[in-house]
Amino acid sequence: MSDGLEIPGEVLAQAVVAQAVAKGLTGAPDAHAAHHATNCANCGAVLGGRYCQQCGQAAHVHRSLLHMVEELLHGIFHFETKAWRTLPLLMLRPGRLTREYIDGRRVRYVGPLPLFLFMMFAMFLVISLTSHRDDDAAAAARKTPDTQARVDARPAPAAPPAASAPEGDDDIDLSFVAGKHKAPLTEARLHGQLLDNGMTWLAGPGIEHKLVHAYNNRELTVYKLKNGAAKYAILLVPITLPFLWLLFVWRRGVNMFDHAVFSFYSLSAMAVLVSLTAILGTLNLGGAAGALICFAPPIHLFVQLRGAYALSRWGALWRTLALLVYALVALALYFLIVVLVSM
Repeated sequence: MSDGLEIPGEVLAQAVVAQAVAKGLTGAPDAHAAHHATNCANCGAVLGGRYCQQCGQAAHVHRSLLHMVEELLHGIFHFETKAWRTLPLLMLRPGRLTREYIDGRRVRYVGPLPLFLFMMFAMFLVISLTSHRDDDAAAAARKTPDTQARVDARPAPAAPPAASAPEGDDDIDLSFVAGKHKAPLTEARLHGQLLDNGMTWLAGPGIEHKLVHAYNNRELTVYKLKNGAAKYAILLVPITLPFLWLLFVWRRGVNMFDHAVFSFYSLSAMAVLVSLTAILGTLNLGGAAGALICFAPPIHLFVQLRGAYALSRWGALWRTLALLVYALVALALYFLIVVLVSM
């Protein structure tokens, strides 16, 4: 199927250029055509074929507007062809995809790093779109006539004496019943709560100021965290690489490049799964979303480990379990970094 997409694209592009040449739209031959036939126009190396052996540029350099159309068509069909070859293998046969790239068969597939960056962008875009829809649905549910009638039917609470009211607590409860915003948090109140709960390691002026600002500006905080999570997603790879190295430290023929390819492709597949989960949740298919996020990652890791590193069933199984446990630690460390950097 993928080859059928690339060949028509190239035939169409060549037909466009051939028609332009026939009509005289490409202009007269370049005065330096002879020079370009023997030396590369980019690096000056002696040519021995249609492409330069030093930099890879084509020997014949076009100077026509229609050639831009040819490059556009070739780029579109070529990218789609690579994507259609890569994505099915990424989700269904990830071990083969990883092994093929490591062994040098790379022209047919999208590289692990470009695919990772694109999938991270797509994942956060889907999450952003679906979360906005969830917020709109929740706001609409709060504004239904039945909900408003139940709120209006509640008896108005008696106002406590001003002298005996604890600072902020009754204001939060009364404002919640009345449908208003919660009272803002103060550093003095937060400091007392941290000391009462034994969290003295957070009771510092700088940390308390950030926590109070995040609490009183929750929408801005969520936006900054989402932006930071997308911006620093690349940190997931260096966090994961040391543990992968430990899992194969005694195995010959495996190096950090292999682990990096494995990590990029694995994280790309996880991004696809998270995006699908978000879409299923928006469609009110919570059961399917929960099953997907619970069972798909372990199975995918097992299949990828076994195929990429040529492991036995037992070797892939215990490494999968170890990676799942470490994944929780890596995610916690990643989100901690995002919070510290974003706030």
